[in-house]
Amino acid sequence: MRKTLSLLVLVSIISNVFSQNKLPYPIIFVHGLAGSENTFGTTLEHLRDHDHLGNINVFDIVLNADDNTETSLMSADVKWADFVYEDTEIKLGRRNFVSSIGDYVHEWTDSNLFALNFKEENIEGANGLLGDHFDQSNESAIFKQGYALNKMIQEVLDYTGADKVILVGHSMGGMCIREYLQRTDENNVHINWIDPTTEDGHKVARVITVGTPHLGSNTSPDPTKSTSPNTLGNTEANRDLLYKYDNYTFCNGYPQGIYMFGGNENCIKGQGGLLGNSTFKNVDVNCNGSETDDIIGINESPESFSYNPDMPLPTNIKYTYVTSIWIGWDVGLVGDGAVSIDRQWLYDENNNPVPIGITDTILTDLFHTSVPKEPFTVIRGMDEPNSFSQAYGLKLNQETIGYITYQQDGISLDEDMFKLQCEENSAIAFVLNGEESEVNTIEFYDLNENLLLSKDITSIVDTTFVTVPQTGNEIYVKLIGNATSTSWENPYKIYSYPIDITNNPLNNYITASIFPNPSSGTVTIKLSDKQLCKLSIYNNNSTKVFQTEIQQTNEFDFSFLPNGIYTVKLDIDNESITKKLIIIN
Repeated sequence: MRKTLSLLVLVSIISNVFSQNKLPYPIIFVHGLAGSENTFGTTLEHLRDHDHLGNINVFDIVLNADDNTETSLMSADVKWADFVYEDTEIKLGRRNFVSSIGDYVHEWTDSNLFALNFKEENIEGANGLLGDHFDQSNESAIFKQGYALNKMIQEVLDYTGADKVILVGHSMGGMCIREYLQRTDENNVHINWIDPTTEDGHKVARVITVGTPHLGSNTSPDPTKSTSPNTLGNTEANRDLLYKYDNYTFCNGYPQGIYMFGGNENCIKGQGGLLGNSTFKNVDVNCNGSETDDIIGINESPESFSYNPDMPLPTNIKYTYVTSIWIGWDVGLVGDGAVSIDRQWLYDENNNPVPIGITDTILTDLFHTSVPKEPFTVIRGMDEPNSFSQAYGLKLNQETIGYITYQQDGISLDEDMFKLQCEENSAIAFVLNGEESEVNTIEFYDLNENLLLSKDITSIVDTTFVTVPQTGNEIYVKLIGNATSTSWENPYKIYSYPIDITNNPLNNYITASIFPNPSSGTVTIKLSDKQLCKLSIYNNNSTKVFQTEIQQTNEFDFSFLPNGIYTVKLDIDNESITKKLIIIN
C-alpha cells in the first residue's frame, strides 16, 4: 500500500493539477501618505505573474466622505460601502486592480493578493465637475486608517475563509497597521481588532513595514512655523506624522508630535488673527468631533525609540522593519529621502529591534518610494516564522507555497515552521515540490515539540509518510534550506492528504487495489472478492464524475477526466472504502 501511495506525488500534483498558488494567509498591502494601491506596483505584479498568486484585489475606502477637511469626525468621514454624494453614486469596496477607472471590475476573484486604497482619484464617482470629491482622503488621520483597516481585514477573512492575514505597509501604511494593532480604549480593550476578546483577535500572522516613520518624520512642511506660515503640509496625516512641531500656540513645554508621543489637541490649534500662526486643517487627532482631548501617543516618549508599553504591539506576531539609506539624500541627512534612518524602526537602548525576539530588520539603499516596488525585499520581509509558537497554519488537501530567503545580517540558513491540521487521520502523505527552492531538509514534530521524523531532500518532488500521534490531530512541519541569490524566485510548494495504511478492509475480508496510479487514463481496479460493488469517482470539488458497478477485476478508460486528484469510493452493503487516484494525460 505504501508503495502505491508513493506514486501519488509526482510533479503533476503540484504543477499540473493546480494553476494558481496559495500562500498560508492572504496578504493585504497598505499604502502610505498620498499613495494608492499602485504603491506596490511591480511587487504585486511579480507575485501575480511570476508566483501565480492570483489577481490583485483592491478595497476602496473613503476617509473624508463629507468632503470637509476642516472636520475629522469618524462616523461622517469613513465609508467603505457604495453611497450617493451630490447625486453621484460613489463605488466603494471590492474591485480588481486595473489602471483605468473606466475598466474597474467591482468584484474580487480567487486570490491571495489584496491592496487597500484611500486615494480619492482612484475611486469611481469621486471626480466632480470642479475637482475631486473627498479631498485629502489618502492624507487623512491615522486614527481613521486603523479603523478602516479593520473593515478591510474582515472583508478579506470573510471572502477567503482564512484564519489570519499578512500585513505589508509602506511609509504611513505601517502606522496604519500599528494603529489597528495597538489602539485601546480607557478599559484597555482593543478598539480596532476583529475580535478584541481573544489574544489573537487581531487576526494577523505577520507584519512588514517598509520605510515607515515609526518615530515620526519632519521632512514634510510644518505649518506651525509662525515665522514662515506654509499652507502646505496642513493635512491630518502630516499633523500625525510630525514628531516635533515648530511652535505651540496654547501649551508650553517640549513641542512633541501629539499622535506620536501624546499631548492635548488644543496645543497645536491656530492662534488666528493677522499675526497668528498657520496651522493644520483641523487638530481632531482622535476624530471624535472635539479638539481639546488628551491623546495617548502610539510611542513611549520623544526620548524613547520604542512603542508605548501601555498600548503595546502584540507579541504573537512576527515583525520585520524594512529600512533604507539612500545615497542621494542631501549631505548631512541619513535616510531614504523621506524618513531618517533612526526613525524607520523601533528599538531598545541596545539597538535591538522591538518587540524583542520576534522582530528583524532589512537595510536597503533605495529611495523611499522605490523600496515597496522591489519584490526581493518585500518577499524577504514576508519570510515564514521559524518558531513553534508562530507557525503558519496548514490544512489537508490544500497546496501552499513558501520561500527560502536570506535572514537578518545575510544569514543563509532559513527555517520555516508550519502547523498542519490533520483532522482525525492516523497518517498523512506530505508532498514537497522544491525545485530550485533550496529546501534540503524536512522535519516533523508532535504538539509537544518532540521530533517525529527528519529527512534529507534529494529529489525535486519528495513524499513523506507521517504517522500522526494519537495525542492530537496536529503536527508541526519544518522546512530547512540555505538561501541563494535566486531561491526567493523559486518558491517551494507543499501539499498533504490523508492516507490509509491498513489497506482499508471492506467487510473485514475484501480489499481493493488501483493501478497504474498515477495513470494517463487506463486504470485497472481489482477487488479481492467476486461480490458486486458500486464504484464512484469524485473530483477535487466533491462532484461525482463517474459511477458504475464492478466485480473483481475491471479495466477503465478515464482519459476523459481532466488532470487532477480524484477520490475513488467503493461501496458494498453499508460499508465503503476510499482511495486516491491521479490522472495525468
